[in-house]
Amino acid sequence: MNRKWKGLAVLLFALLAIVPVQAEETEVSDGKVKWENGVIQFISDDGNFKTRFDVRLFVNGAYFFENKNELSNGTHLRKARFAMKTRVWQNWDIEWDMDIAEGTVEAKDMFVSYVGLRNSHIKLGHFKMPMSLEELTTSRYITFIERSYPMLAFKIDRRTAIEYSRWGKRYNIRAAIFGQTMDNVKNKTIDETGGGAAVRLALAPIKTDRFLMHLGAAYVWENPDDNTKMVQYQSEPETKIGDVEIIQTPNIPFVDHVNKIGLELAFQYKNFSIQSEIIDNKIFRMDGYRDVQFGGGYAFVSWVLTGEKRIWDVQQGEFGQIIPKSNKWGAWEIAARYSHLDLSDTDAGILGGMGNNYTAALNWYPNPNIKFQLNYTMAEFSENATGKNNNEFIGGDKFAILHAMIVAFF
Repeated sequence: MNRKWKGLAVLLFALLAIVPVQAEETEVSDGKVKWENGVIQFISDDGNFKTRFDVRLFVNGAYFFENKNELSNGTHLRKARFAMKTRVWQNWDIEWDMDIAEGTVEAKDMFVSYVGLRNSHIKLGHFKMPMSLEELTTSRYITFIERSYPMLAFKIDRRTAIEYSRWGKRYNIRAAIFGQTMDNVKNKTIDETGGGAAVRLALAPIKTDRFLMHLGAAYVWENPDDNTKMVQYQSEPETKIGDVEIIQTPNIPFVDHVNKIGLELAFQYKNFSIQSEIIDNKIFRMDGYRDVQFGGGYAFVSWVLTGEKRIWDVQQGEFGQIIPKSNKWGAWEIAARYSHLDLSDTDAGILGGMGNNYTAALNWYPNPNIKFQLNYTMAEFSENATGKNNNEFIGGDKFAILHAMIVAFF
C-alpha cells in the first residue's frame, strides 16, 4: 500500500473514532428512597431492584458484684456489623454481611436466594441453620442482652448450606443441608468432614389481633467438624464481658454423630408475651463408648408497658421488632427470664457442670433505631462448673451481674 492510501486509511480510522455511535436506547430511572420503620431502602421505579443497609453497633458493659477472678468488670464492643441486602431482577436476593468487632473481621450472612417462587425461597451460601426461635431471631430484636444458656452451648450457628423454605398464613417450614462454617483460619492438615441436615417447623395455630400462639419443633443431624471425631460444648454466664466459658465439657472423642431436638412454645396476648424452649443434645459414639446426653432450656415473660407488641413474621417463623407508638417517649419493656444448662452426664463420665440464671430486664426503645438495655442476672453453678481455668474459678458458687447495652442500627 503506497503512502497515499495509508494516509487515507489513517484519516478514516481517526474519523470513526471521533464520530459518536448511536447506541440502543435504554430506559434509565433514578428510582426512589424510602424510609420504613427506621430502615432506608433504595428502590427502582419498576420495583425490580432494591437495596438496603443493615448497620449495627452494640456497646455493652458489665459489673460483677463479687470478685470471681477472670470475671472482671469492663466494657466491650459487642457487635459492629455492616451488611448490604439487595434484590436484583425481582427474583434474586443477595446478602453480604460482616462483623468487625473484637478486633477481627468475621463473615456472617453471605448468600444468594431465589425468591421467584410463590411463598418460598431457595437459599445458597453462608447463613443460620433452622434451629431455635431465639437463635434465629436477629440480635436487633432479642429481648435480653445475650441469648440464653442452651442457645450459647448448642447453637449450630451459620454454615455453608443450601436451604428450602416455604410458608403459608400460619406456618413456616425450613430444611437445610449444611457443611462447615467459614472459619477465619483453616487447618488444611485435617480433613474437614463436618456437616449435616436440619429442619424446623413453626406454626401459629391461633392468630388474632389480640392473641397468638406459636409452636415450633426442630431436628438436626450433625457430624463432627473434622476427622478427629471430637466435640465440645461450652457457655459463658450469658455475658461476653470476661469471656469465660464457666460451663464447659472436655473434648469428647469417638463421636459418630450428634442429634439435636428443639421444642418451642410462645404466647402473646396484646402487649404481654411468654416464650420458652428446650433443647436435647445427644452424642452417639463409636467403638462401644457410651453415648452422651446434655440438655437445657429457658422461659421468659415480657410486658411492654407502653402497649406495643412484636408482630409474628410468617416468612421467618419468628417474632419481629417492637416499633414505638411515639418517638417522644418511646416504648418501655420489662422482662424476666430463667435459663438452665446441664453439660454433665455421670453415666458417660462427662462432668461439664450445670448452671441456672435468673435475669430481670428493662428495655427502652426511644425510636425504631435505638435500644437501651439493662439486665440484672443472678448466676448459679454446680461444683463441676469450673470453666476453662480450673485453678481459678471455684464451682458450686453464684454471683450477680449488672449488664447494660446500647444498640443502634439502621
